[in-house]
Amino acid sequence: IFKREDDLDVEDVAEDMREAVEGNLQLKRMLSGSSDAEPAAKKQKLSSGAAAPAPLQPLEFEKQQLLDRWNLKHDRAARYVIQAASLEEVRKIARSGWRPMPFTQGHDGRDGKTPAEQMYLKVLNAREEGICPGGEFDAVSAFKKKWNLSLEDVKILKGLNHKDLRHVMKEFDGQRSVEELVEEASMVMPNEDCDVTEEAAAEKPGLLTMSRFNRLELIDPNADALVIGDANLTFAVCLAAHREALGHVGRIVATTFETIEILRERYAEIDQTVKDLEDKNCEVLHNVDGTRLAVDPRFQGMQGKFGAVYYNFPHAGVIQGFFDGHPFVRWRHENLMHLFFRALRGFVKPGGLVKVASNSNATGVRYSDIVVGAQNSEFAHAETLPFNDWQLRNYNRSYGDRRDANRRPGEKEIYRNQRGNSDMVYTFRYEPTGDNPPKAIIRRPPTKDDLLRSSEGKMRGMGAVQKTNRAQEIYELFLSYVQGVHIG
Repeated sequence: IFKREDDLDVEDVAEDMREAVEGNLQLKRMLSGSSDAEPAAKKQKLSSGAAAPAPLQPLEFEKQQLLDRWNLKHDRAARYVIQAASLEEVRKIARSGWRPMPFTQGHDGRDGKTPAEQMYLKVLNAREEGICPGGEFDAVSAFKKKWNLSLEDVKILKGLNHKDLRHVMKEFDGQRSVEELVEEASMVMPNEDCDVTEEAAAEKPGLLTMSRFNRLELIDPNADALVIGDANLTFAVCLAAHREALGHVGRIVATTFETIEILRERYAEIDQTVKDLEDKNCEVLHNVDGTRLAVDPRFQGMQGKFGAVYYNFPHAGVIQGFFDGHPFVRWRHENLMHLFFRALRGFVKPGGLVKVASNSNATGVRYSDIVVGAQNSEFAHAETLPFNDWQLRNYNRSYGDRRDANRRPGEKEIYRNQRGNSDMVYTFRYEPTGDNPPKAIIRRPPTKDDLLRSSEGKMRGMGAVQKTNRAQEIYELFLSYVQGVHIG
């Protein structure tokens, strides 16, 4: 069993907090095993001495049938995509009559999408049909989606004042009707001497007031706040100033994924930034993997302490030669979100908020990874608000990699295929039921054979030796990420 320096042994962690770490262990075992689809299979040798293709695990009938129909049964990348898809997703695609187009060079000189990439987008679209859209989504819409409410219920909820809307949302469990709870709420008198933030502005319009709470970041003043992956720590500075201005007494734990040595190479001002935060009684921790909090000894004693958690523009790291959305590398981004939310379960207090800022059109960490990852770990979707409406938007964004040493994203500089008005803040509330949630979704990586026997990304056109070397480099990067070591 692998671990980073100073990590606790998994056996020393409470059983109900192990799953996120065990997810990383599972990925590590996948990556460290055979490069073949079947780890126990012995490689046969061709007369040339090269390894023969390893025996492949048989696909379910409907998946194999679809590959055969598309003449892609020998395409290892296409096989990888369809193997990871659910039968429901495969059936949706089969019923649609859609089929991938052959790979072609674009008129502008850029490569088109391979059949595997086209299939993957189709699978993702089928997967996202059942969840909320990626753009702005108000609190009542999120509540309607969670409980599958009628349009009449939505109309009633939108007409309630703040006190009554909070009451209905808190007490609704699917057993009593919205009308019953509205009548009950009307009998509850407003607390004139409220000392709980959410009890303020009781008679104001409910939906508007709740939206203002999230936009103005009116969080629990007494609870601690956790910031994950804040590369240059400027978001933590912004949050600290905000909480100080509001008179909050809860502390801030600000973390970076990188070590302080790497940060000093990228940000000349980092030591001063750390000092400024510590002067405001913030705790600053480096080399923190947000999916492995349970085995990080620095987080011992923080269980159930956090009333607010922030993770802005999460990304699992770049793999040169592949776009973020390519199926051979995107599994890392999806797993990041599922394991992040699973790791938080032991550290967020019931009712605590988690906010993840991301672009609704991002192709690495997709909005659906955030929403499904949260809901799968009992973090209910509370609202999606535009990033530009958020009180904490004015921090100094960074790339979070070696590019920051020479340049930073300016106000007019954007990532390819993304726009500032598509940046969103996905907001969730921790609502544990006391039952065990479903297992965290873990997407398996491609095998080395999948990489070697495909023509995907920049590996297209490589010679055998170059391709073998690049596959090994990619696998080493994969291993570093699941071990919480960032290279980039």
